[in-house]
Amino acid sequence: MENVRDLIPTRKGGVDESAIKAAEDKLGAVFPEQYKELFKLVNNAEIGEWILYPIKDNRNPRKTWDDIVRQNNEVRDEFMSENLIAIGDDGSGDKLCLKVNEGIMGEEIYIWYHEDGEIEEYAPDLREFIISLSEEENEDAEGE
Repeated sequence: MENVRDLIPTRKGGVDESAIKAAEDKLGAVFPEQYKELFKLVNNAEIGEWILYPIKDNRNPRKTWDDIVRQNNEVRDEFMSENLIAIGDDGSGDKLCLKVNEGIMGEEIYIWYHEDGEIEEYAPDLREFIISLSEEENEDAEGE
């Protein structure tokens, strides 16, 4: 994920392995490797219009109070399938999600649409998600 780190404008530091493991334990599922790699580099990344929920960092608890565990346990939409873990949102109510199968989150990134509860595969993995959004932003900037 280091090769896509420069595509993310967020400059917040990453979290350590123990913080990632604590979040996995509380969510009851293991994150995909790309997700773990990204969060070791940057926590609470903003990628295009999407903001990835932070992993609680005991070194800076005030900046990570609204973390991925809270989002999935306390503010989870009641219509969202139990096999989805929300990893971020765009501020409109739509959420980026990973599917859980037997305690392991898959690599594929999905959008869960809050208005109708439908889901759609958005990218095959986190790396492709970051690259495609970066390319869209560059195209938009060139078109202006």
